[in-house]
Amino acid sequence: MKKQQVVEQWCKVSRLEGIDHSRGTQAAIKQSKAFLQMLADLIDVEQARYRYIAQRICDVYWEHNIAHRTDQTEGYPGHHGCRVRLRGRKLELSWYYNSFVPKEGGTGHAVYSEHISKEGQYRYFKSAFARAQDWEKPVIADIEDGFELIRRLNANLTQLRRTLKSSVRLLAELEAYLEEILAPLARAAETEGTGKK
Repeated sequence: MKKQQVVEQWCKVSRLEGIDHSRGTQAAIKQSKAFLQMLADLIDVEQARYRYIAQRICDVYWEHNIAHRTDQTEGYPGHHGCRVRLRGRKLELSWYYNSFVPKEGGTGHAVYSEHISKEGQYRYFKSAFARAQDWEKPVIADIEDGFELIRRLNANLTQLRRTLKSSVRLLAELEAYLEEILAPLARAAETEGTGKK
């Protein structure tokens, strides 16, 4: 059934007399609960899609980083790195600064990563990357443009989750109202002979 047909059916049945509206009311509450759960599930799926897209953006940064791992690059090596993680319902798009310390015995370097705190609401401030190499700065800026869009979209999902949580609570209150207040009032009206309009 198409959306408009469903809307028309609910509108039509709401005005019918002589039918058991208690069953219809139960069906409406049940379907509303299912609707809210479906939205919650879809939000989780959407966030996973944002994580996927953010990882593609992150991968582009690492492609540049790998391309500059040569003595031919002025400012080699690059010290910045980015990471995308989805932990529970928290999507993290973060940056860190790597320090390279020679290992004892002179074979290679140990890498120490320092997380860079994000002070802006949706993006890192430029000052967070003051230590970046010249080749890193424009790449970081471009990656941050994409990360900012993902962070904004994710913030909208967070707001939707808050609205859904409120709707679940209000729907439970409505269901309790229908059972505890409205049903006894309707029965009393029938007993008093005022059930018909």
